[in-house]
Amino acid sequence: MKDCIFCKIVNGEVPCYKIYEDDFCLAFLDISNDAYGHTLVVPKKHYENIITCNASVLARLMEVCKKLATHFVKDCGFDGVHILNNCGITAMINHIHFHIFPRKEGDGKEIYTNLGSSGAELEDVCKALKMSDEKPQTTEPESESSVILYTDGACSGNPGAGGWASILSFKGREKIFSGGEKETTNNRMELMAVIVGLENIKKGNKVSVFSDSAYVVNAFNQGWIENWKKRNWRTSAGDEVANKELWQRLLSAMDGLEVEFVKVKGHSDNEKNNRCDALAREEILKLSD
Repeated sequence: MKDCIFCKIVNGEVPCYKIYEDDFCLAFLDISNDAYGHTLVVPKKHYENIITCNASVLARLMEVCKKLATHFVKDCGFDGVHILNNCGITAMINHIHFHIFPRKEGDGKEIYTNLGSSGAELEDVCKALKMSDEKPQTTEPESESSVILYTDGACSGNPGAGGWASILSFKGREKIFSGGEKETTNNRMELMAVIVGLENIKKGNKVSVFSDSAYVVNAFNQGWIENWKKRNWRTSAGDEVANKELWQRLLSAMDGLEVEFVKVKGHSDNEKNNRCDALAREEILKLSD
């Protein structure tokens, strides 16, 4: 969502004091600093509230709340937590989120009102509470109902020789697709990876697409695609949308599928994203042989 502050935080456009992150969720300190350790847990994909949120995403949010609650009690010396959710007109920000308040016996805090100030610097709170002993989840949980698609594209020169790769996984089974072009761009390779992956999935499936390309993910999660279609594939400046034919092919590949797009951090510790990157670069090397 273009103007959502939480989406901007998820996309790295606005900094935050991060407590925990995985492929689906982000947890960070509330900037109000009204209570020590006041943490917000949000999904990376935009959902307005608990009513409109996908049930599987809601389950993931609660798993993270449980993980953080356990961490605060076992590792940080708190006696318990309060977990709260505001919905609809009671929420100041219409991006579903859960508040976690670490509590100590006799702290005198009235949750949710009249919290006052924690009296601590957020940077110090973040250092004290950030989950560091456990490696954050960087691969998707096994799903009985959805196909997981990891994709990546690479280019030498941009424009130049490029490669793409897709890894499909479903119920423990895996399929890999890859290819390349002698003269292309990085964005085209990112798109090709998603297109080919989706074209190899049977209609009627739910699909979670994991990509490190903001170009691809934001086009869907921030509504770019819908705006381009309304303007007959023109940008707000009146120019033709770049890579129009690939975007149209991607939309065709999505027909009959229920697809969600999730942004992952590139060149980090995500195993399947790194495998896609390596496969894409191998395709570039093949072109130079």
